[in-house]
Amino acid sequence: MIDSALFTDPKWQMAIGQRAALEGLLAQLKPALSVEVGTAEGGSLRRLAAHSTEVHCFDLSFQVDRAEFTNVVFHEGDSHALLPEVLGQLATEGRNVDFALVDGDHSYEGVKTDLEHLLAADCVSRTVIVLHDTMNEDVRAGIESVAFERTPKVAFTDLNFVLQYQDAGALEELWGGLGLVVVDSGQTNYRIFDESIILRGRTPDRSAEQTLAWKAGAPLRNARRRARKAAKRALGKPTGL
Repeated sequence: MIDSALFTDPKWQMAIGQRAALEGLLAQLKPALSVEVGTAEGGSLRRLAAHSTEVHCFDLSFQVDRAEFTNVVFHEGDSHALLPEVLGQLATEGRNVDFALVDGDHSYEGVKTDLEHLLAADCVSRTVIVLHDTMNEDVRAGIESVAFERTPKVAFTDLNFVLQYQDAGALEELWGGLGLVVVDSGQTNYRIFDESIILRGRTPDRSAEQTLAWKAGAPLRNARRRARKAAKRALGKPTGL
């Protein structure tokens, strides 16, 4: 029976198709240990906790009732500092992260840093990594800057794993979308392709008119993005979200 919360939980910050894809992966993997970078109101965390034996989640602050999550360890603060520390401890304990969701710092450097920390960790050796908001320009560029082809344990990548149609204007940013990275050190049947074959995702297809108009608006979108970050800095708020 499908859990109705998959469709009705107002705490989700994912479209229905992305929720369903995430649910399907978790139901198949049944991870013993999961990691979530970026929790917000806990929509995806509830599904990770439901399918995982143990979850470690990271965020600057948590907008959830921690008592609700009996199998979750909360790490409050900057994931760029906390994540490698926790991953190092898990590696020391000889554990493996089975599943990771990256949905935290939505900046070029932020998502690049979180993903590189995961890929560098010894405890990420047989792991499915899901990346949220791969349709956003900054997020996508940060992910594509990661040297997957020089990381032998990366078996498969698809940055267009789930796409979300958006009729975006020239000044509007795209959000949503899921990317998939499969890590396999070669010791399990996670190996999908020979390690020398890496499938790189492509940008979403649009009509020529939409593409030209949207690309033409890139300088203005970037200016608006910088203005938002400057305003957040002035208010002492995190700039990567």
